[in-house]
Amino acid sequence: MQAPIPLNQIAFAVLDLRRTDAWWREGLGFLPAGGNRMLFRGPVTGMIQSIRGLAMTCWCLVGRSAWAQLEMFQYESPHSALMPSDYRACDLGYSRCGVWVTDFDAALASLAAQGSTALAPPMGALGQRRACVRNPDGVYVEIMEADPLAGGGDVGRTGSRMDCPVAIRCVTLSTPDLEKTTAFLTHGLGMRVIDIALHDDAQEAIWNLEGARCTRRVFMGGSGNETMLLEAVQYHDPLGQPFPTGYRLCDQRILNVAFGDPSGPAGLRSMRRRALAAGATPNCPHIQMGVAGCVYVQDPLGFSFEFMWARWKLGHRLFGFLPSPIQQRPQADNQQFVVTTEIAAPIASVFNRVSDHAHLGNWSGLGASRLLRAGDTAANGRGAVRGIRGPLGEIHEEVTHFVPNTSYRYRVIKGLPVRCYTAEVAVEPCTVNGQAGTRVHWQVRFRSRIPGLGGVLRHALHKKISGALVGLKTVLDSPASNQRDALANTRAVAPSGGKPMAIAKAVARNVALSAVVSTVVMAAGHAYFYYFG
Repeated sequence: MQAPIPLNQIAFAVLDLRRTDAWWREGLGFLPAGGNRMLFRGPVTGMIQSIRGLAMTCWCLVGRSAWAQLEMFQYESPHSALMPSDYRACDLGYSRCGVWVTDFDAALASLAAQGSTALAPPMGALGQRRACVRNPDGVYVEIMEADPLAGGGDVGRTGSRMDCPVAIRCVTLSTPDLEKTTAFLTHGLGMRVIDIALHDDAQEAIWNLEGARCTRRVFMGGSGNETMLLEAVQYHDPLGQPFPTGYRLCDQRILNVAFGDPSGPAGLRSMRRRALAAGATPNCPHIQMGVAGCVYVQDPLGFSFEFMWARWKLGHRLFGFLPSPIQQRPQADNQQFVVTTEIAAPIASVFNRVSDHAHLGNWSGLGASRLLRAGDTAANGRGAVRGIRGPLGEIHEEVTHFVPNTSYRYRVIKGLPVRCYTAEVAVEPCTVNGQAGTRVHWQVRFRSRIPGLGGVLRHALHKKISGALVGLKTVLDSPASNQRDALANTRAVAPSGGKPMAIAKAVARNVALSAVVSTVVMAAGHAYFYYFG
């Protein structure tokens, strides 16, 4: 039997490729390595992941090690279910990953600038410190000052990038049965248990599991050319929660890991036969694409593994194992705009009004609104779904991130002819006419489902959001504020004037124009999908 192939990839289902990609690159120093959009849609891709109607955009990142990759999918169809708000590092599945960095303090500072601070104070002596943060998708990421592989085969290895400040080093699988997992990893994947303590009980505190009791084993692949470790952990207290009801591979979290042959398909075939003999179930026959191929399998406990191959050098470049210019990556969204206004009102008042989903329609001119589903921990917070009645039906928007008096992010999940629609409403303090006020930024990004109409739809949406901020400013500005500044600062198309009636008429005209444009776009969208969908 052929020797096993190395563990070489961690795959993530993400909500916003741009945001997550920037976190890994700007926060830790990973390098862009291309991506693909056209290949990741249609029935073949759906078979690979056992998801009907699948469509997504993929971006890849690489670190110091050759033939090791972070793979990120932003799903257009179906939409990824949000990670549970109470998700813990002990919950079942691929629960966390670890990276080694050349400058521990600089890495933590850069991550803090990205909005991720350590969950607990770093642990360990100088040179051995560790900390854990959560990335924009809630994934637990451990930052290691000492390299657990002492080089991991990077030095002198063809393709290694010794000037890169970060390397992928480990992934942790939380399992309900360590013995069954050990049997599959060793017999099915050719891994071996190695005698190193990747973590101890005290280090459970860095991901907020202080006092946890668990049994751990660390595995290394049998290829003799490994740069990543797999840690299997069975938690006894607290017990790991199982996958949510209805969980799919496209749902927000680490979805699986891959073992890859860097030269040809022989390693994939051998690993597939070996895994099936150990009780794994394939999602489909392995897919060959000329210079690369892959297959997904599920182990006897339901955890997903991928086996893949890519031919040097074209396959490595096309499938994201070599650094490439960032501008060459396909865009999940290709339309964007930002609308800004300043309001003479306290931040709390502004944020409470703009995040009150049930009453959004009272001031925004966007249409009648209602709260379809309350958020996980607060009615208007993360997980909330609001409905906004448009000219041709109701638009559904889901809140994906919520920080009171700071910002919230949402995505469109129904009702507009768009893909990958993500938006953020953020507030910050400012001075308006010499007094404390609030600056509001409303940013939108999306891709039109209808080729050639992205610019038209962007124009219509920009008009609507601009009009909404005119309405927000009108109802919240203090009497002393200058109404002419209100219209100018909002960057909306509306005549200036100082009287409330004039402003109301301006808002009405703006909303009416937006409705006309939106109706045309929506009608075109419905016609397109009726005849060609």
